Amino acid sequence: MLRILRRTSALLAPLLAFTMPCYAAALPDALLGRWQVAEVHTNTNATFKTNYVWNDARLRWRIFNFSSSQVRDDTSDSTTCETPQATTMHVALVKLMDGSLGHTGDDSDPDSMPNPEAYQLKATPNEQVDAISITCKGGLWQSDLGTGQGMMGSWMYVTPAGQLVIRWRDETLLVLNRLPQDAKPQASFDCSKAASPVEKTICGSIQLASFDRSVAWSYKVARDDAKSAGNSMTPLTTSQRAWLSKRDACGTDSACLLSAMKQRLDALANDAQ
Repeated sequence: MLRILRRTSALLAPLLAFTMPCYAAALPDALLGRWQVAEVHTNTNATFKTNYVWNDARLRWRIFNFSSSQVRDDTSDSTTCETPQATTMHVALVKLMDGSLGHTGDDSDPDSMPNPEAYQLKATPNEQVDAISITCKGGLWQSDLGTGQGMMGSWMYVTPAGQLVIRWRDETLLVLNRLPQDAKPQASFDCSKAASPVEKTICGSIQLASFDRSVAWSYKVARDDAKSAGNSMTPLTTSQRAWLSKRDACGTDSACLLSAMKQRLDALANDAQ
């Protein structure tokens, strides 16, 4: 045990130094704009069951919008942050994660640490990041997140490759790509061949098209899991057909379509659990 502790201390020693945070200021320009979740990362060393899984369809392709007046997203876990202010801290990534994310076991065991390797992040061993914490009109954004040993709330940083990593709920990390201003909706089907009113409505909205991709992905994962387990496909395909009929009944009603897709994502996730 003593040997493990000494080895861990030697490994972390050069990574623990960081500068004090600066005063709260406007959101940095590098953060402003729309971002879309490309990947959902979970701790691959975790031995406990979590609500979200790797590339969970309920979070994948969700959109975050950062502006000088508000921060908002279309996940089911968040509320709009008004008049956001940012505080930035230059810190070792391993220290940032270790102080904020939950450990998977004995704190003296290096394998229990929530480090970049455990989350399969593309990061160098000694990588330093400018971690951003956001304060809203009502207080810290996502203030209930954190272990109390490090940065609280939903911190984030921009990677050297230009992606945005956000510490999110259920011990997940979201990896986002910036959406260009001229971004076009990308559904699970070819929008150039959209024929029905529902398909055309979905292809007219980046948000609806993104949720369509999420449902298609979740359904594919459910089919693959059923095949691997040797289970009958009939219940799954029957429920999907029933849901498609319900969704199509929405016609061109965007709010109805969005609600239907959110409900289907929740249903598929519950079935998987």
